[in-house]
Amino acid sequence: MKKLSILLYVMLFMVGSIALTSCSGEKKTEKSESAEHEGAEEHEHAEAAEEHEHEEGGEEHNMADMGEESASHEHNEAAGTEGGSTMWIPKGDAAKLMSSDFHYITGATSNIAPKLTKNGSDNVLELTADGTTTAFVFHKSYGNIGMIASLDASAFKGTVRLIHHAQNTDNYEFVAINGNHMKLGRIVNGKETIFNESDFDGASGWLNLRVSAAGTHFKGYINDKTITHGHGDKMKNGFVGIMLEGAGTLLLKSIELAELEDE
Repeated sequence: MKKLSILLYVMLFMVGSIALTSCSGEKKTEKSESAEHEGAEEHEHAEAAEEHEHEEGGEEHNMADMGEESASHEHNEAAGTEGGSTMWIPKGDAAKLMSSDFHYITGATSNIAPKLTKNGSDNVLELTADGTTTAFVFHKSYGNIGMIASLDASAFKGTVRLIHHAQNTDNYEFVAINGNHMKLGRIVNGKETIFNESDFDGASGWLNLRVSAAGTHFKGYINDKTITHGHGDKMKNGFVGIMLEGAGTLLLKSIELAELEDE
């Protein structure tokens, strides 16, 4: 009887141990699976966070690129605006300068005997005309244009013209001064049309002779004062420069060109 009781206790103890071991194994398995699940979730969260940061970084990079492109475009627009104005100043050998910077549509270098001199610290191109009509123009062709020539015509007897839209001596537009009288007009197929003409206060010494052609509006100035104003159809693009009709000495300090918008 005692042996039977002892055997029963042993069997009950073994069953309890097996059950306890099984339960502990299940809990360990659950904890392991839970840990693996949590680790997977953390890994997924980390990947998602990294991907999000990458996307944000990429977006910031794209915005930076767009900013650089915009800045470059603005810079290009600003550069195009500043590059629209150019200043010519005489320097070097006068005869070589006339052949390198200009070409003639009538007359020649020998008709104006160019020489480089000084006015204070400024270089000055001295032109001594022999009475032969002479016109020298820049090599580039322009449409709408503003032109300012800083000159002294007090020792020149005749007409000084700023010419633009020039094809040849029979087709060009101009502002012209002779003494204290200004004419604004054009020549088409050799026929002259005057838009406007007017006297201005006599000016001796240096002055800025200026012309503007913007669309169908044409103006002539002495320094900053409008002297003539007229209207006409647009002409074909052409050259810009200076024409001398007469004899004597003209001093030329600079020529400024600016491309204009239609008015």
